[in-house]
Amino acid sequence: MAKEKIVIVGTGWAGYTLSQKLDDKKFEIIVISPEDTSPYTPLLASAACGLFDFSLAEEPIRHKSRQLTYLQARVEDVDFHTKTCKCMSACDDVRAGEGRAFEVSYDRLILAPGCVTNTFRTPGADKHSFFVRNVADAKKVQHRLKQLLELASLPGMSEEEQRGLLHIIIVGGGPTGVELAAEMSDLFNDDFSKLYPDLKGRMSITIHDAAPFILGAFEEALRKHSLESFSKRHVTVITGSKIKKVEVDSITTEAEGSIACGMILWTAGKKQIMTDDYLHVLTPRPEQEPMRDVFALGDAADIKKYFLPTTAEVAVQKAEYLVRVLNNSSNAASPAPFEYKQKALVAYIGGHDGVVHGRPEWSGPRAWAAWRSKNLLWTRSWRRKFMITIYWALDWLGGKEIARA
Repeated sequence: MAKEKIVIVGTGWAGYTLSQKLDDKKFEIIVISPEDTSPYTPLLASAACGLFDFSLAEEPIRHKSRQLTYLQARVEDVDFHTKTCKCMSACDDVRAGEGRAFEVSYDRLILAPGCVTNTFRTPGADKHSFFVRNVADAKKVQHRLKQLLELASLPGMSEEEQRGLLHIIIVGGGPTGVELAAEMSDLFNDDFSKLYPDLKGRMSITIHDAAPFILGAFEEALRKHSLESFSKRHVTVITGSKIKKVEVDSITTEAEGSIACGMILWTAGKKQIMTDDYLHVLTPRPEQEPMRDVFALGDAADIKKYFLPTTAEVAVQKAEYLVRVLNNSSNAASPAPFEYKQKALVAYIGGHDGVVHGRPEWSGPRAWAAWRSKNLLWTRSWRRKFMITIYWALDWLGGKEIARA
């Protein structure tokens, strides 16, 4: 008897978990994604700032022990009536001169394309901003950081030009934006200030957020502690900031006008598909009926009216729920709806300090250790856990690879 065909779109936290835990003896599993690896998103900021090799911040989709088909492609469209995905190859084919189009049929479709950033149609944001969604993005960020420092070091640069080049703007005050600011402030204050002594004090970071505060999922006392810590580390936080335009070397806000910078990192906003409590995709309004053979999860999906955070924890919990439902789909009992179980949120704020949701008494090295431990636990293999630990030890003994002692 032919196996039921499950097509998974995406290789983020949700897509990867499904690809590795669905019963490959029961299902024919096909994974479609431009990326043949799954990024450890909580580690991307650390990798971009040189704490360890980029290869440790991602995990390959193909494993010898798993029976699955991986296709390096993008899903351009889906015909839900014929149950067909219309795809375009993401591989360079010099013979064809363009991507190769093909179709893949499915019995069940799982949409988990990962983080799809919403720039809210801000002019220039898509073109001029840097994003941190995968290892390729993290590499671009590190390369740009090095470029800015070398440019600022050239003879004849005025102090005003140097300050403009070395001003990093981060759009979004959630955990991703905050941790990027923290890692970069460590890099600027502890490492680059010694490598580039003539630029000391001229590097700065600003977080812009449209919300009235950063780290919205955390308690007010922890948000206040974060602001106090940032103020000591040359990180400015501007809340209620409405960005009108992004250019290659500046942003324009409603309140402050044009602000010079060397790089804009956009971490705010996610485009999302709405689902029901069982993770079925809902048809467009006004009907919004569940599509029984189409599921959505990960950062690109949310349960209608739940407003769950776009974190790895939510993506993995949804994926593990769907694994249980599909692997046990032959049982007569109907599955229970998905229920999210909140675990402690941890955010790094720089200088060996952090905040832990639900633990306002935890700060300083204790919170930093909790953040480090949680990041290590997120890695899926003993091999990467071991290698990351070795890199951390080497960084402590001889400095980061990007700025050795």
